Amino acid sequence: MASDNVSSQKSLGFVSVRHRLDQGYFGGYLLINSVARPLEFHCTVPVQPTRAQSILFGPTLEEFLCGEQICRALLSRAKLQPQVVLVDAPAALCVRHWIDLPILWVRARGALGGALGGTSSEQSSSGELLSPTSLEHGFQTPSHQRNASEYAERTSEHYQFCCLDSYRSDLDAIDWLNESYAIEHDLREPFERIIEALSEAHPRTKAA
Repeated sequence: MASDNVSSQKSLGFVSVRHRLDQGYFGGYLLINSVARPLEFHCTVPVQPTRAQSILFGPTLEEFLCGEQICRALLSRAKLQPQVVLVDAPAALCVRHWIDLPILWVRARGALGGALGGTSSEQSSSGELLSPTSLEHGFQTPSHQRNASEYAERTSEHYQFCCLDSYRSDLDAIDWLNESYAIEHDLREPFERIIEALSEAHPRTKAA
């Protein structure tokens, strides 16, 4: 979906990537304006890696699926170009290699250090922004294998923003966020919308 006469509006993008064991990986992309109204929304069909991909990509599989396959496709579909894109899964950060936009992973403050390199369950207990809604709909955060030294980070009062260290200038986008959006307000809410939309588009499989 895209709103009419919005090409001149500055926008903020949110990408959520989630995983269900029985269905695969899902992605949703929401662009909002300065008052949090939707400008565009895109989502993917479930992406399920083949056995060959799981073997050949090894520990980089989640980055391949979340960043290159899902996030890259979502950002490429959009008509509008946001000033910055926030993601809720660290595996999606690698999309920055193909997209010339600031890409920031946002987490609850204090969660980053304990979650880097952890499992999805550890991430959920270490400040995962969306665990209540995600768990309600059977979603998990894709795991990641990067070392903490490969990230650059910056904190605000309530959140930690993180990017790949090779693109550390992306952190400058936080200044724009601070000027244009109330970033100390709940940044979870747009992600919650995406999760709800993904759940509507792809209902959870009922047990037999």
